[in-house]
Amino acid sequence: MKILKKICPICVLVGGTWIVLLALRFQGYNVSESFVAMLMGGSTVGISYVLANKINGSTTVWKLISVPIGFAAMYALLNFSWGYFTLAILAYFVTWLLLGSRVSGPKQNSLVNIKKELNDCC
Repeated sequence: MKILKKICPICVLVGGTWIVLLALRFQGYNVSESFVAMLMGGSTVGISYVLANKINGSTTVWKLISVPIGFAAMYALLNFSWGYFTLAILAYFVTWLLLGSRVSGPKQNSLVNIKKELNDCC
């Protein structure tokens, strides 16, 4: 359960909200698609940025590719297009395998680098 301690409570709240609203929408309730889409988009960007911290390489390329794929997956999920959703999730996973294959541990020197850059500033 050590992994659960690292999850941001706000992220859990946002993710849980859109999952519940999506389930209600699936049951036929009148739920605002715009509101659900906004929450889903936030989760998509959050997941991509968290995974970017685990890549030992170009995080910019990962973000540029993963965020649009994640948006496509969430759009398909919002419209209950299961085939497109599965395809987008597979594309996300393949992208992670290609770009995130050199996963690193926590960045130990990031705080030291920030302090050094601040000291060298001006």
